[in-house]
This record gives sequence, C-alpha cells and structure tokens, in this order.
Amino acid sequence: MIIIKKKHYEIISKIIKEYAGILLERIPQKRVEKKLLEQMNQLNYFNLDSYIDLLKDYKNNSLIIDNFISEITISESYIFRNPKQFEYLIYQYFPWFFKKNNFEFPLKIWSAGCSHGEEPYSIAMIAKDFQQNNPKAKFRINAGDINKNSLKIAKEGVYTSKSLHGKIEFFEDKLGFPIGKYDENGNCIISEDIRNKVDFHWLNLKNVSSLKIMQGSDIIFCRNVLIYFDEVLRNKLLDTFFDCLNPSGILFIGESECFPFPKNKFEVVDNQGSYAYKKPESR
Repeated sequence: MIIIKKKHYEIISKIIKEYAGILLERIPQKRVEKKLLEQMNQLNYFNLDSYIDLLKDYKNNSLIIDNFISEITISESYIFRNPKQFEYLIYQYFPWFFKKNNFEFPLKIWSAGCSHGEEPYSIAMIAKDFQQNNPKAKFRINAGDINKNSLKIAKEGVYTSKSLHGKIEFFEDKLGFPIGKYDENGNCIISEDIRNKVDFHWLNLKNVSSLKIMQGSDIIFCRNVLIYFDEVLRNKLLDTFFDCLNPSGILFIGESECFPFPKNKFEVVDNQGSYAYKKPESR
C-alpha cells in the first residue's frame, strides 16, 4: 500500500504550482490523493519518489503532469452552461458590435481553459445562429487548455447526454439548425461546420507572457479557472486579459467565482444577475 506522506504532498504541491500556478490547497486533499494513486496505478508505478520524478520532468514530457492536473481540477462542463452569458452575447453584444463596425471586422473570441470543448462549441453555435440573420457577420473562435487529452476530446466533439443536459433536439429546436447527430453509442457528434468554427491550441495560463496570442480579443471566457490560482497570478492574468481585450471588450468568469478585480479597470455589466466585465471604450 502506498502511503502519501506530508513531505511528498508538499513536494507535489510545489511542482504543480511551479508548472501551472495551481494551489493544491484549493482542492480537497482526498481528491488529490485519490487521483494521484489512480494515475500511478495506470502507469504501473508503485514507488512515490519515482512518480514524483516523472512530475518534475515536465520540461521534457508534460503529459503526465497535464493529465494529473486535469484529473484533480473540476473539468465538468456542458453545452450552454451559464446560459445568461450566452443570451447577453447574442441579444446585446453581437448586434452592438457588428452595428458599430458595419460588419467590417470579425468578432474575436477566446475560450481560455476550455476543457473538453463544450464552452467554445456553445460559442460557435450562437455565432452560427447570429449569422443566419446576419450573413455578413464573421467570427474567430479560439480555445485553449493545458491538458492535451482534453484538447483531443474537444477536437473530436463527441459528447454524452450529460454534456447536453438533455437531447440534441432541444437545442436544435431553439437554434433552428442541426448541431450534430447520434453515434451507435447514443453520444452526440457535433456537426463538422460547428467544429470547424473553433481553433484549439495548448495553453498554460501560468505562462502569462505567452498569452499575447489573445491580443486583440473582443471577448474572453475564463470560467471556473482563476479559483485555482493565488492572488498574485490571478491579478496578473486579469491585467493580461484587460490588456489583450479591445476597447469595449468583455471578460466572462464563472458565475460562482467571486474575488476583487484590479481597481479602476473593468466595468461591471449586469445581465439579469449574470455578470460580465467590460473594458471601457476610452482605455
């Protein structure tokens, strides 16, 4: 039986924070230990020190640590999670943006920490819905996550009924177009035209300097991710998101996330109790 001692836990905590900025104390210890032992068993590793050496070697092979992080953090999502945020976009922000720019520029959207892809595909669906009545509207949707396996699942776009919170038909009735089809196992395969609207990339939010790829974004989603970081990294990320957004750009975080924002930066937009954070036009 493998016993995880305090010294081991402290070393692992340090490695995870160094690599991804995630604080293990924000995650129940029982969950961390359970997932750690499960991964060791999958890898046929029965010596904790040897397993820790694998985690330390992330510069040469990050797959082990990426998978571990994915397991200990809550990556559960579903299509149109926090629906009021999507309603705000399609009924208010999209019409305002394209009217202001006379359909000359594409609307650029980033999904940071996209997990298995339900969030960016939800964005792609409302983009397609908007384009039905506004064919000149163009969108660029990018999505990133630290876990390469999660990105593989996202690119494939195959989801159980749990990810849809119901049947395909419910969303198709609302949107007026097919979003996918059932496979032989009863899973939903997201349609190719929706999948093609999203570009997926590997993304480690700890590497703040690498986030320049988000420069010029109009909308950034970073939902239920910042809760795992300490205040210093969280504020760096919020500052970076602010700098990467165009004037009047919007940041969405998780509805349950609550922490102080950098002062004198974002304006709060209240849409029926669902909040967005707007970069003022003049900055």
